[in-house]
Amino acid sequence: MPKIIIHAPEGTFDVAARRRVAAELTPFALECESLPQSAFVKSTVWIYFNTYSGDAVFMGEGPATAKIISAQIYVIQGGLDDEAKLKLIRGATQILGRHSGSAGRIPVYLVIHEIPETNWGIFGEFANLAALRASDPHAPAL
Repeated sequence: MPKIIIHAPEGTFDVAARRRVAAELTPFALECESLPQSAFVKSTVWIYFNTYSGDAVFMGEGPATAKIISAQIYVIQGGLDDEAKLKLIRGATQILGRHSGSAGRIPVYLVIHEIPETNWGIFGEFANLAALRASDPHAPAL
């Protein structure tokens, strides 16, 4: 049930590229968290794209000269071990790079925020990773 916020300069992702990123990143992130690929669990994954004009992105003291992408991925604490975190970092970087048209070293800075279940609310209750993992594989989307 990750929440993913992607920040990039204008022109990095067009509408079609954003849809392709979401289509690939959703099942991949669920796989990394060992969550079911059901319609319900997929519908709990939210991906936000924030774009910034050229005068709003800086590299150090000057305007950015490269299309650097940053991503913040919020997950429930305990959902990823170190191996799964590295898999998520590498895979998300590849997905974002492929759909941004990046070549060579892919300019993605990615941060994983692990949130305790008691600090993550959904439907007025605490999040429950075990319940998500055990949820009905045929449950409909939200």
